[in-house]
Amino acid sequence: MEANGKGMRGKPPARQHLAFVAELAAMLRDMEKNPQLSAEERGRLARWKENAVALESVVRDPTAAATHALDLTDLSDLPPALLDELSVAHADPLEAQIAAVLRSCGGRADLDQVLIGLYRQFDTIQKRRFLQNKLWRMVRKGQVRKAKGERGLFSLPAAKERTRKGRRKA
Repeated sequence: MEANGKGMRGKPPARQHLAFVAELAAMLRDMEKNPQLSAEERGRLARWKENAVALESVVRDPTAAATHALDLTDLSDLPPALLDELSVAHADPLEAQIAAVLRSCGGRADLDQVLIGLYRQFDTIQKRRFLQNKLWRMVRKGQVRKAKGERGLFSLPAAKERTRKGRRKA
């Protein structure tokens, strides 16, 4: 890297990264046009395109990536001593994984999308019936909502707005 803080070819690093992501996305689009691709290769290309889009947003706004990177629902990497101190440590890890999958799907997904998301993000294979029952238990607990008017679609509950109560009269 040069002393003036610019990367190769005189471009600032962020522009250089954006150019790379744009080139990568174009290459993935070209590869996707190949009719001889197997279903596995098409799935891999779709994942790569999703990650390229996410990478582009990180390069455009690095501060946004830092706020989204901290996932407090996934406790799988925490040591037992810390889990003992947490009040949420007893939470079901599958529920946290389902919530993470729903978030990655834009807050809404059907059962098939959740099954695929659990596999791709957490290498977890669940039985369809078991996962359906788990989602309905989460609906009853208020962790997940059934989308109105759409069959088989689940979503994360909207963030509750906090309002200030009026002052008490003396």
